[in-house]
Amino acid sequence: MTKTTTGRRSALELVRRHLTELARLISLSAYWLAPHGEFLQQIANRVEAFGPIGRRSIARNPNEPWRQFVNLLIAKLPRVGTKSNLDEPTASLSDSPIYQDFNELLSDLGVLYDALVAVSMRQVADYCVGPLMRLVQSFGFHLAVLDIRQNSATHELALEQLLVASGVPETNYSQWPEDKRIQFFEYELKSPRPFMLAGRSAGKEADAVLGALRVVQQHLQTHGPAGLGALIVSMTRRPSDLLCMYLLAREVGLLSETPDGIVCPLPVVPLFETIEDLQRSPDIYDHFLGESLTRRSLAYIQRTKKLSQPTGQIMIGYSDSNKDGGIMSSLVELRHAQNQLSAIGQQHGVHVRFFHGRGGTISRGAGPTHRFVRALPDGTLRGDLRLTEQGETIAQKYAHQTSAIYNLEQFLAGVTRKTLSDLHEPTTSHALEETLVAMASWAKTEYHELLNTPGFIEFFRQATPIDAIEQSSIGSRPSRRSGQKTLADLRAIPWVFSWSQSRFYLSGWYGVGTALAKLNREQPDDFSRLAEKATTWAPLHYIISNVATSIVAVDLDVARDYSTLVDDSELRTRIFGRIEVEWALTKQMIEHLYAGPLHTKRPNIQRMIDLRSEGLKILHAQQIRLLRRWRSYHRIGEAAQAESLLPQLLLILNAIASGLGTTG
Repeated sequence: MTKTTTGRRSALELVRRHLTELARLISLSAYWLAPHGEFLQQIANRVEAFGPIGRRSIARNPNEPWRQFVNLLIAKLPRVGTKSNLDEPTASLSDSPIYQDFNELLSDLGVLYDALVAVSMRQVADYCVGPLMRLVQSFGFHLAVLDIRQNSATHELALEQLLVASGVPETNYSQWPEDKRIQFFEYELKSPRPFMLAGRSAGKEADAVLGALRVVQQHLQTHGPAGLGALIVSMTRRPSDLLCMYLLAREVGLLSETPDGIVCPLPVVPLFETIEDLQRSPDIYDHFLGESLTRRSLAYIQRTKKLSQPTGQIMIGYSDSNKDGGIMSSLVELRHAQNQLSAIGQQHGVHVRFFHGRGGTISRGAGPTHRFVRALPDGTLRGDLRLTEQGETIAQKYAHQTSAIYNLEQFLAGVTRKTLSDLHEPTTSHALEETLVAMASWAKTEYHELLNTPGFIEFFRQATPIDAIEQSSIGSRPSRRSGQKTLADLRAIPWVFSWSQSRFYLSGWYGVGTALAKLNREQPDDFSRLAEKATTWAPLHYIISNVATSIVAVDLDVARDYSTLVDDSELRTRIFGRIEVEWALTKQMIEHLYAGPLHTKRPNIQRMIDLRSEGLKILHAQQIRLLRRWRSYHRIGEAAQAESLLPQLLLILNAIASGLGTTG
């Protein structure tokens, strides 16, 4: 939880700096403006509470009560960088004048604002105090909220190790059927007692998971819930994956006793990632919301956060669903999952907030923000949305103030427009919804046929720099979940990164051409309607425009050069030939929908690619030569020679990523 401590320190420094500036700006004298007696009494009360520190705070600015008040606010801030105020439990500070919560400071700033308005200084209040109040509302004493996220498979291992360490008869939890798991959790979660005494070790995974949750519990006890987000369960595949999170939280004392029963003060959030998990997600979430512990916890969070209704958060993943089924299947399944999950929430009286796990590339859910928001399913937004911004996207969008303001305003405007349009327009199923579902199925079938073609994994590993990417340290997590050399174990980021580096961009378009061609051939009337709505129906426009961008970004000449790294000539010709045919078909069908060549219909994209093309080709050629040498050294056992080439190889990886503007 180093990030929460750093964030708290940064937030307090930020607030202190702005309060100091506020004291400088409010240069009002009581000789000219008579403050109200209530305000002066407020100052006197604070001075008495602080004692000598309070008296010193007001002595600096005699006859300037507004400045004196700000000085007292500064004195009441937790001390930045001192262990006593950053780490001491809140309970032990109950009698101290130090702020325990940023809402206390916000309330005091409100007192100052009203005191200025009372002496006809509203402009000063609006200009000097108003922005600071907004800053405190936004950043508090924590700066940013930190989610805690772990894979469900790791939770399974941790629980098995706990069962073994506690001496229960049956410990093979990962082999239990779902109904047995549910019965186990329903029985165990009635009791607050843990499996083990604190300080004992159960195993590697258990120690790691429980260690992280203990830090969360300590932070919650010390500073309250501000700065803590959700307990996110990656790869949620069944209801028991979410109930397991409750049990692990119980183990470290994170569950709380209330008059209504045990509650979890932090929301447990599923992350649905693969196509199959998205399809199962409505049943999983329905069961989860039906659990009494979930209902109590949502009600508890509603009360403590003063929400208008219980709010359940659901994270949905674009990266793994794309890797799993291709771009069209991913976006369509995400769309339908949101519709169904939102309906499940309404049935339980819970407002569903979707957290969109979008990456920095089209294959991982990126794309123009305004189109993304407009394409969200009707009725699922309701003014409440979370999404991720990752990697180089942060610098591209927010490194400069002008760009940051533009992107944030575009996002805010898009959410506002979509929310209002959903409120005032009836939610109806679009005539092309079923057509889109059918196309997604056809595209996924073609995509899976490629992935399951004999020799495809070998082609992938040789025709892309995936082995070099696996040696890099540019990501926050290892490229493989458990270290197995399988496609299923490979994370989505290196999968997309590899195809981008070799200019195939496979995951951003493959299968769409086959789906469009099949529709045109077998249902020409539906294809004509699809063409009519290609730029006016938001969900379709988002899919087609993203595929078009990926198609234009492909450089078949460069991709062909990378394919020469494949040793087996028959395999190289067979797989590359299939990819080339599908790319040509996809380009043809997209241009059919756009009624013209892509380079004229999307000139800005084409101009950007042309501008970088020549320089990138030089880098690609260098990378291919280095990969060939590096792999040759490995084959003949010259590990030292191979190791000496790695810095150059990683440098070119970064150079190409910078040139393309995306890493995956």
